[in-house]
Amino acid sequence: MSAMPVRRSPMSRQHTALGATLELEAGWEIPAAYEGDQGHLHTSVGLADLTPRAKIDVRGKVEGPLGVAGDGLVARIAPDWALVLDVPGAEEILLPKLEHAANAGAMVTDATHLFAGFGLAGPMLDEALSRLTSWDPSTLDPGEATGAPIGEVRAVVVRRDIGVPMLEVYTATEFGRYTWETLFTVVELLGGGPVGWNALRAEGWR
Repeated sequence: MSAMPVRRSPMSRQHTALGATLELEAGWEIPAAYEGDQGHLHTSVGLADLTPRAKIDVRGKVEGPLGVAGDGLVARIAPDWALVLDVPGAEEILLPKLEHAANAGAMVTDATHLFAGFGLAGPMLDEALSRLTSWDPSTLDPGEATGAPIGEVRAVVVRRDIGVPMLEVYTATEFGRYTWETLFTVVELLGGGPVGWNALRAEGWR
C-alpha cells in the first residue's frame, strides 16, 4: 500500500532553505519552528506560512450556517461573504456541516487549496504594513476581516491580535510564492524573520 501524499504549500522549498523544522499535521507539511523565531514576535515582526489552515468559503446568506463552525474562526469579509478558518484537516468536518446548515442559495466551497496563507505578527506589524499597502490597518478591529491589497496582490486580511499584534493574509495560491517573497523582504528589512507554528501557538494563536 502506497503512503498518503504529503500536502505542501507553495513555499515549501523556501522553508527548507531557511532551515525550518518541518512536521506533519493532518497530512500537511507545516513549518513548526525556526531557530530564534519566538524573538521576532517580541522585538520586530515575524512571517509565518499559514497555508495548511482549513478554509471554507461561504457566499450568500451567511447568518444562519456559521453557527455550526464550532471553534473555527469566522472571518466576515462582507454581509454575504465569510471565510471560515480552522486547524489543518478541519475542512473535512466543517464542509458537510456548513453545507447542511446553509440557507437556500448560499454557496459553500472548500477553499483550503485555493488560498495561500500568511501571518504577520509582532510589535512592528504596522510599520511592515506601511511598506506593503495603502490600506489603513487601523480601520480593522481584532476579529474583523476585509479585502485589501498587500504587496500589490488582492488579499483577504484578518486582524488576529493575540499575545502580539497579528494579521492573517490570504491570497490566491498562484500568487503564494510572490507574496511570500514580498513579505519576507520587508520583514528582513525590519530585523524580523520567519516564524513557525509552535511560536504562534505559544502566543495563543490557533
